[in-house]
Amino acid sequence: MKIRNSSLIIFCILCATISVRAQGTFQNLGFESATLVPVSTIMVQFAPAFPSWSGYVGGVQQSSAAYNRVALDSSAISIIDHGWSNPFGGVGGVIDGSFTAVLQAGVVGSITNVADTTLSQTAVVPSSAQSLQFKAYLAGSPLSALEVTLGGQQLSLTALGSGANYTLYGAAIPAWAGQTAELDFTVLAGNPHISNNYVFLDDIQFSNSSIPEPSTLGLSALGALLLGWRVLRCRRG
Repeated sequence: MKIRNSSLIIFCILCATISVRAQGTFQNLGFESATLVPVSTIMVQFAPAFPSWSGYVGGVQQSSAAYNRVALDSSAISIIDHGWSNPFGGVGGVIDGSFTAVLQAGVVGSITNVADTTLSQTAVVPSSAQSLQFKAYLAGSPLSALEVTLGGQQLSLTALGSGANYTLYGAAIPAWAGQTAELDFTVLAGNPHISNNYVFLDDIQFSNSSIPEPSTLGLSALGALLLGWRVLRCRRG
């Protein structure tokens, strides 16, 4: 009887392991696996351009993506390489490697029909993951225009650093470690529409490094200010 029970336990463990492997891990988080298959002079097929990802505009799954262009008053998903030039001037462009994704949220069809834009992927979060980190350039859009969700829950983003044309953001995710979850990057359209929101996105990664919650960072900053005030008071005294 003990042998049978042991065999059953081993069988269950093997099944669970196979199941996790079948679900797969997150792929193409730097968008470097892109293959550009033209649909027109400015459009490419979505699936080979964003392997492992699905794209949605206004909740409608996309079969094509823009290539080396951004829309003026439309919601769209683009992939850009080093052949892209910013028509608006200023910074922007490929953040790292050969390709960067651009999520644009504006209008679809008419000025009153605004549409959010989403990149989505479902897979297994690494068991050792403590944080999600990514590089983004918001092109003048507010951070509130970017919504990142994991397992259906919105993540609280913290700025960790910056480069010439990006900010490094992080969010604590230990609750999802080892779990299958849907990861969504959504750029929200303004309603009423005034202008598009643009987010250049790259270098998404699951990290073993922990991220302090914003409330913790706020308390730390407050503590530092109080300590500085106390030291200054003592010196004056």
